[in-house]
Amino acid sequence: MNIKKLIEENIETINKIRKQLHDNAELAFEEYKTQNIILNFFKDLHIETKILAKTGVTATLNNGNSCIALRADMDALPVNGVSHVCGHDYHMAIVLGTALILKKLNFKKCVKFIFQPAEEDVGGAIPMIKEGVLKNPNVKYMIGFHVWPNVKVGTIEVSSGASMASVDDFYITFKGKGGHAAMPHLCKNPIYPAMEFIQSMNTKCKIENNPLNPHVITFSSIQCGSVPNVISDKCKVLGTVRTFDNNIRNKIHEDILKISHLSSEKYGCAVNVEYDFQYPPLISDALLTKKFVKATKSLIGSNNVLPLEKTFAAEDFACFAQNVPSVHFRLGIADKYKGMNALHSPNFNVSDESILNGIYIITNFIFSLGC
Repeated sequence: MNIKKLIEENIETINKIRKQLHDNAELAFEEYKTQNIILNFFKDLHIETKILAKTGVTATLNNGNSCIALRADMDALPVNGVSHVCGHDYHMAIVLGTALILKKLNFKKCVKFIFQPAEEDVGGAIPMIKEGVLKNPNVKYMIGFHVWPNVKVGTIEVSSGASMASVDDFYITFKGKGGHAAMPHLCKNPIYPAMEFIQSMNTKCKIENNPLNPHVITFSSIQCGSVPNVISDKCKVLGTVRTFDNNIRNKIHEDILKISHLSSEKYGCAVNVEYDFQYPPLISDALLTKKFVKATKSLIGSNNVLPLEKTFAAEDFACFAQNVPSVHFRLGIADKYKGMNALHSPNFNVSDESILNGIYIITNFIFSLGC
């Protein structure tokens, strides 16, 4: 069985579908053309499909009580019009290519291919989970990946534990009593509790949280009034929290609630806190990652399987990984000419060689698991 040779024989077909996906880029929960491309591909392979979360797709190869699942995200970004400047067209092509190769190899075990909408927006993982994507058959293990700039094509980066951060956003409104700026004693200026809140949170995070356990709390916006001689009755503070540890994540949330209320009471104001829990940290399962690293080193060489550096960016594959043992790796896309511009950059591009490498690595790992 020569997996690589079979991929090479079919790479033109896979590259064509990648270009078709690229040319039909769509925003979150608008991926209807993308969905049809995927559905038609699996129809030609005689693989059963199901629509979930409005524009998402699952396809299941073979029957079984349990399966291994492979996920790709579908949506594009509003950059250069609408375009795949985060590489989701490559993700989909690699997953479709893996399905094609497993089918041609007459692989007998059950594999589920998950195409998830809205990763770049509100997140499509949770809606798919709620609609049963991890059941019937039950997902035993899950594989995720992301094309990664400045990582040499032919190599990957992977580590167990957290690789990407949780992401939570907050919207806090301090409510006071507005009036003339020349008569501040008649007002309850909401800018003062907002300022004290920001300073207190910055100090509290520094002295109470372990500096060896990284976290970020960023106050990105403070909005209060628009002219110099009027005290506004409202002051809005916006920001984001990123962590790799759910305990710190929960503590910062509690601190924001507590400190915002203490600050508002001190200045005779009221406060309203809207706290949006979005994605948890992306954590790769230790045992599954160990198996993945071993299988991949045997396939492409130890020098080409590198540890990764954590990033405070987020990824809603974390929601899948929170529910089933998962591994998430970064696929190298950089050659002499492509793959060096940042994700989401209008100049983002990818070495097409990465498609073959991604299919090769994933297919090999699925065979090694034998689920």
